[in-house]
Amino acid sequence: MSPMDLNDQRRYIAGEVRAEMARQKKRQDLLAAALGITESATSKKLHAQRSFRTDELLKLAHFLGVPVTQFLPEPAEVAS
Repeated sequence: MSPMDLNDQRRYIAGEVRAEMARQKKRQDLLAAALGITESATSKKLHAQRSFRTDELLKLAHFLGVPVTQFLPEPAEVAS
């Protein structure tokens, strides 16, 4: 597998977040409230149009009760 560029990383993280939200049946509006951002901004992040900030990933992990590393690609997959 070739290394991920920044767009690939953003899509990977968004996909992992959406998958975990679906497993837990969590709604986007509740995530937006937990992150302190609008539903529109949340939607853009969930569809990889914008990146999640580090603090948002930490809040997200807390909201879903999972380790933040669950959303991140393996280090070998990330472009240097």
